[in-house]
Amino acid sequence: MGKVFVVGVGAGREYLTPAARHAIASASAFAGGREALRLAPGGMPRRVIDRDLEGVMRFIEEHLKQGNVAVLASGDATLYSILEVIRKRFGEERLEVVPGVSYVQLCFARLRRCWNGVRVLSLHGRGMEVLDKAGDEELALLCDAVNTPQRVAEHLLRLRGNRRCAVCENLGREDERVFEGTLAEVAKMSFGGRSVMVVF
Repeated sequence: MGKVFVVGVGAGREYLTPAARHAIASASAFAGGREALRLAPGGMPRRVIDRDLEGVMRFIEEHLKQGNVAVLASGDATLYSILEVIRKRFGEERLEVVPGVSYVQLCFARLRRCWNGVRVLSLHGRGMEVLDKAGDEELALLCDAVNTPQRVAEHLLRLRGNRRCAVCENLGREDERVFEGTLAEVAKMSFGGRSVMVVF
């Protein structure tokens, strides 16, 4: 029986750690988001992680009989990831977590700022009520295709007024974009769902 490697692939190939590359090389099957799966070697069995988590677990279970399975986690392998589901299903003895450079780390590196005390929240598949409960803290928000930075900015303008903010879009890709300004400015702009938004 093989092991399950939950591998943080962060912002893509350029930011993969040697440990992540080793875990990927040792695996004979892969699960992950569509973009993360591009890091898997060609010709290997793969399964997109979607809403059918039981189907994903069955895929992992089946392929563990032949060898190691790498679950490629976009962003941070230990933050708002599938890790807890896998740990409960397969146990800690057969699980190894390989951290990587996360989107939040890379965002603050691009902004040349520390993120001590920043509250990180994921808006993936969640409603704006997540923001309502955050109080007046400095936030790093993982946006998605529904909860885009401009939609978040509109909501926070009503909630907090016109604060300073930044948006890091498509981190690690050729079309990467970093904007620093105000919530009012972001509300009038267009950003994709693959963004980290920081509210100061």
